Amino acid sequence: MADYTKLAEKAKAIQDAANQALHRQRDLESDPSVFFQRVTAAIGEEMNKANVELLRREVGTIARNHLPNFPGVIFLAFGTESLCRVELEVQDGKARIKAAISGPPNGYETSRKEYLIGENVPGSEPRHGDKAGIRAVGTRPEQIAEDIISGILIGKLE
Repeated sequence: MADYTKLAEKAKAIQDAANQALHRQRDLESDPSVFFQRVTAAIGEEMNKANVELLRREVGTIARNHLPNFPGVIFLAFGTESLCRVELEVQDGKARIKAAISGPPNGYETSRKEYLIGENVPGSEPRHGDKAGIRAVGTRPEQIAEDIISGILIGKLE
């Protein structure tokens, strides 16, 4: 005979664990610095994928410059000519990731793009189960990373 009291306790424990994991994920996504860290990790992965192809074609590779005293900013160099600055900006309760490419012929900024976090971007759908907090709406860290690395290779963020 089945002991439904014990089975119900086990089911409750499983449900509580799933709810805690969901709340923990929402808390992580509500912090723009955590989202930026996820973007930074995704950029590293995309950079490695691109460098494999660049090496096959005997072209200069993309490198990350680790500069101290720049929290929330990463620098990516493509050869010796192009530099991409990717930074997290939180201002007036709104967060965004800004990417800017500087390069030839004079080293000035040639292209810029901003990725809004926590605002409804026209044409995008909010993720299922969103609550109040800062969210990247319609854009995942992997998509941002792919867009930035592709932009570095062609010299223009589109």
